Amino acid sequence: SAPPGQAGPGRARPAGAMATWRRDGRLSGPQRLCCAGLAGALSLSLTAPLELLTVLAQVGTWHCGRGLLGAGRGLCRTEGVRALWKGNLTACLRLCPYSALQLAASRRLVILFTDELGHISHWRAIIAGSLAGMVATVVTYPTDVIKTRLIVQNRLEPSYEGILHAFYKIYHQEGLLALYRGVTPAILGAVPFSAGSFFVYINLDKIWQEPMVCFTPLQNFINGCVAAGVAQTLSFPFETVKRKMQVQSADVSGYRVSGLVGLCFCLFFAFKYLKIHCFKTVVTL
Repeated sequence: SAPPGQAGPGRARPAGAMATWRRDGRLSGPQRLCCAGLAGALSLSLTAPLELLTVLAQVGTWHCGRGLLGAGRGLCRTEGVRALWKGNLTACLRLCPYSALQLAASRRLVILFTDELGHISHWRAIIAGSLAGMVATVVTYPTDVIKTRLIVQNRLEPSYEGILHAFYKIYHQEGLLALYRGVTPAILGAVPFSAGSFFVYINLDKIWQEPMVCFTPLQNFINGCVAAGVAQTLSFPFETVKRKMQVQSADVSGYRVSGLVGLCFCLFFAFKYLKIHCFKTVVTL
């Protein structure tokens, strides 16, 4: 018979069942981090224009009312093609410390949630991953603020000359808390994100009418895309509020819309770009 907590041959493991946590010994920690960093930097660079247009729609710039192609063409005409990759270097540099913190926190939390037999339930594993993501988000959050500020500024008439200059200027003109403006909705957005992912994964065996252990690589890819799409849709309003808060008090004219009406305006146009945000997530996968 199968060991406790594991599905035997021909038996489906029920949702919420226990899984055995094993450490992958094929790669060392630095090797895993290096591979994740390179893959992440490549995916971020490929999807940078989509990320930029989504952020511009979320903060309510003049580009957002022109549609995807219109916004891209207008930005290229006014600031050049390189403007489509504004803030990408910051995102790539943020990836390494973010991944390292998330990996370290995830391993500690998984060990904490694992029972004495080495088993961990699916929902506990998702909670451990969510908490690890929150830790990494909070620690590296100033770089996310800087990335957003670099995106919304005019590349030909910049308010910030680079990453270090942006950090120095924000810190000295707006204070330390400005570097954490919007961190609360960022953390709260992790709750619907995790809930959406969990809802999809616990119903996968019902959707495919077969146990999870029998899924093909293509099925797993589709599962990841569906889970990411649902999670991104549920957390997108929090993401929009976060972006709006990040650019408040920014020394960049024409990018601020104040009050409830302004926030509703940004949400309306940002949801028009939600499909682009989900497509970017699929490409990243």
